[in-house]
This record gives sequence, structure tokens and C-alpha cells, in this order.
Amino acid sequence: MKNAKLAGSLSDIAAHSPIEKLSVESRYVVVADLRMGDGGKKDELAASKKALFAVLGRWYLPRGYTLVLNGDVEDLRSYWIKDIMAAWPEIYALFDAFAETGRLRRIVGERDLTLLRLSSYPYELLHGMRLEGEAASMLVLHGHQASPPYVGRDYLSDYIQHWIGSSKRPPAVKGLDDRERYKAERRLYRAASGLGMALIEGHTKRSIFESYAKRDFLAAEVERLFREVETRGGSSAIDKFIGLCRKEARARGSGSRAPRSGPGYDERRDVSPCLFCPGRVVGARGLRVLEIEGDALRLARWIKGDRGAASRSSAEVSGKEAGAGGRQGLLGKPYRRVESRTTSVSAMLERVAALAREEGEEPEGRRSPEAD
Repeated sequence: MKNAKLAGSLSDIAAHSPIEKLSVESRYVVVADLRMGDGGKKDELAASKKALFAVLGRWYLPRGYTLVLNGDVEDLRSYWIKDIMAAWPEIYALFDAFAETGRLRRIVGERDLTLLRLSSYPYELLHGMRLEGEAASMLVLHGHQASPPYVGRDYLSDYIQHWIGSSKRPPAVKGLDDRERYKAERRLYRAASGLGMALIEGHTKRSIFESYAKRDFLAAEVERLFREVETRGGSSAIDKFIGLCRKEARARGSGSRAPRSGPGYDERRDVSPCLFCPGRVVGARGLRVLEIEGDALRLARWIKGDRGAASRSSAEVSGKEAGAGGRQGLLGKPYRRVESRTTSVSAMLERVAALAREEGEEPEGRRSPEAD
């Protein structure tokens, strides 16, 4: 029942979201869950403030990227908006720089839904945005619609209207633990694959690419390599290494308290590559973003100084250079950009559409809004 309600909500959001056509000139960078606070000790983003300013302002802004803020940008469950805006003038100035050229998209999440009742907020607020490809489309939304109490409720429901119109704070909703996060991911995956579209979310806060979390992707890759070795026969050092990795992956998977993702979403063998999440922008090893550049879709990390191997890095920004708007750099060490995963947008959407047709569904990206 929850899956059906969520699919209905996603279909409705997709039908009423602004549509942007994907092309060879498309450039988007998606970040989620900044959770900006008052800049104090309890502000979770305060320690990464300088890095965020440098990476967005020094790399993505001058290269013509559209910045997609995918929900939970301000933490309005813990702080007042006036205190947040007073604590982050440089970041808001950076948002202004994107907005002035028409390259800012602001999507709301559960922690900043109260912005819908503010007439003075400087940016247009979206429930989602739709990136249209040839075979199907990608829907970008925060994804809290997959977690109680939002399942099956759109932004105009009686529940949302009640606290937007009468409360200073949204109702208390506990954070996701590992199992609740997995349930939300599974609901999002099944709804997106059933509708025949790809989904970029930020709610579950861990990196997911083509419906695989990092651990599950590595485990699947080891299994693939092991099968290739078995077909060749014989043994070698690499065979033994793959065997050890396979054993370790199984041991870790069986002993983990958190359910696995990937094939665990669905019993069928072919997993639709329809679910993506950059993870929370501030990770344990730097900043995490999702990039679209032409036909390339990438999961990228920005790692401070020499923490990342130079051979795996494709770019860097230095604190000694001028920042956005001519400001001086705020970092003492450079940040290196590392591409964790990459895929072809057109090939991915064709695969999503093909798997949806096998299930008897018309891809959402091929439907007209009026049909919904």
C-alpha cells in the first residue's frame, strides 16, 4: 500500500514539476542536506563552510553548472531562518551568484518545508524538477515522501497545511536509522522503477549510484570478476585475491546490522539503475556531489589536501586563488576532486525505460503531464 501511495505521489510531483531538456550542453551539480544552522558549535555544516564556499564558487560557478539544492538546506527544526541567514552571508551570496544567471534550483525537504510559508525567502521553491531525456526522464526531489509521516501525502495535504498554517515548528519526526533508511531507499527504488524514470534523492543521506550503495557495488563487482575467473579456469595470485575479497564481502554482509541495497531492492535479477543519491554533502572524507555534464552522470568527492591519490584526481581548487565575486580564498590547502562512479545518462535512461516496458509500464518520461 505504501509503495502504491508513494508511486502516486512521485507521479503527481513529476507531472507538476518544471521540465528541463537534457543536452550535450547540460551541466548540473546536485548537493543535498547542507543543514545550515546558526554557525555555532552545534551547527553540523560550520566546519565545512570554507570548503563548500571554495568548491561551489571556484569550480562549479565559473564552469556554468546549475546548482541544484536538493532539500534540507536550512535546518529549520533546530534554528530560526533569521539566525541562519545572518550566520551564512557568504554562502547566500554564492547562491545569489548562481541565481543571477538563472542557474539555481531550490528543492524543499522535510527540514525546510516551513519556507513555504515565508514570502520573503529570496529563491523560488520547488517540490521537484524533471530532467527530460530521449528515452525517459530523471526526477530530482528530496525523497522524504518515502518516510512516515509523508508517505502518500503530497505537499498540499491536510497534514502539511495544518502545521504550515498554524505552527512555528514542524512536528517532531525522528531521524532515520539504518533499517528505516533502507526501507525508504527500497520504496523509492520500487516506485521509480515502476514508473519507468530515474530518481535523484537526498533524504537517505548515503551515496547511491545506479541503485547500488558503495559496499554493495563493490560486492557485486567482486562477484562479477570472480565469475570471469571461474570461466577461464586455473588459479593465480589475482584469483586468490578475488576469492579473499569475495569471502570478506560475504562475511561483512552477513554480519552487518543494516540491510543491503542493490539487488536487495527487488527479487528480479536485473536491477534497474534508477536510484541515485549523492549522500549528505558533508561526508567523512570530504564533500560529496552528483554531477551531470553532457551525457555523463558522476558521483564525485572533494578531498582535502593529499588525502586522495593524485592519480585518481581530475581537478583541484586552491585556497590561494580568488573565490566567487572576487573574494579571497578561505582555504589553506587545496581540495582534490575524485570521481567515484560515472555512467552515460542516455544509456542509463534507456535501460530504465526498457526494464519498465518489461514490467508493462510506460516510462514516466514519455508521458505527458496531462496524462497524470
